[in-house]
Amino acid sequence: MKLIYNISFVFGLIITPSSLYAADSGSSSDKQQWYTGSLLSPAGALRQGGVTIEPYISYNRPIYNIDAFGHKSPTYGGTQSVVNTTLMKYGITNHISVQLHPQFLYKWKSSYGNGGGQPRIGDLPLDIIWRFVDPDPNRFIPAVMFFGGVSFPTGRYDHLNTTKTNAGGNGNYVFRAALVTQSTYKIAGHALRARTWATFRRSLNEAEIHGISGYGTSKDFLGRAQAGMNGQGGVSLEFGINQRWVLACDVARNWSYGSRVKGYNNLTYIDKTGDGSGDWVVAPAIEYNWSRRYGIIAGVSTPFWGRNTNESLSGQVAFDMVF
Repeated sequence: MKLIYNISFVFGLIITPSSLYAADSGSSSDKQQWYTGSLLSPAGALRQGGVTIEPYISYNRPIYNIDAFGHKSPTYGGTQSVVNTTLMKYGITNHISVQLHPQFLYKWKSSYGNGGGQPRIGDLPLDIIWRFVDPDPNRFIPAVMFFGGVSFPTGRYDHLNTTKTNAGGNGNYVFRAALVTQSTYKIAGHALRARTWATFRRSLNEAEIHGISGYGTSKDFLGRAQAGMNGQGGVSLEFGINQRWVLACDVARNWSYGSRVKGYNNLTYIDKTGDGSGDWVVAPAIEYNWSRRYGIIAGVSTPFWGRNTNESLSGQVAFDMVF
């Protein structure tokens, strides 16, 4: 897992520590900058008794296949998807929160039109968030948080159709961990919030596979599969134009080891591990906040470099509610 350091650059501007403290960190000040949160960065722990509900809608369309050398080739007839995920978070104490992230998907092949897909449930992540360092803006000390949890294999992963449009998960219980920092500053009278994060995910079991699956197996396959370790490191900036409008941008690096598949295909034993993959992603967005409790964000995310992966254009909209 990479360590991502938060570095502030000053170009002819004076950066001063801010007393702003985002609502997801437990502040109740009416003078604070209002944030929704960027598209990719993990949000922090809530105050005790606080509740966040944030539904996302995203549309994903593949554009290019990227090989091991970074060369791109156009994607024809790729799988498009509409995904609804809803982040639900509750503050157990002022430093510990729990969050659940149910997912619903609809996928279809471009060459089949909308009729080629089916609505599906995705895997279900459950995390505990612990803020073990409180921020001290006057000393430029950020809030530091640890995330730990498990993703449960509630999504369908085998017995798929030939287009795999009814897939929803990977069949593995997955351990999830992350380290996140968050800090706020003032730049020429405008609020700036910065987050850095590094995440790590590892499968805890092998999934039993029957037939066509998301691991590339055929209809005659019988065996087991385990997703490779993977993670993400990134940095996000949110710049307050005024109290309601915020410009946000994430830059993140994804990495993944290859999945392992072993079993029998037409009486032929197979034991293979796929190639690793990785990419860099940028996700610009704009936020509008009616108050410190309600806000909306819209933007796009797309890779700008990668290997052994697909380059997709993803449009996202999220509505954030804090109680």
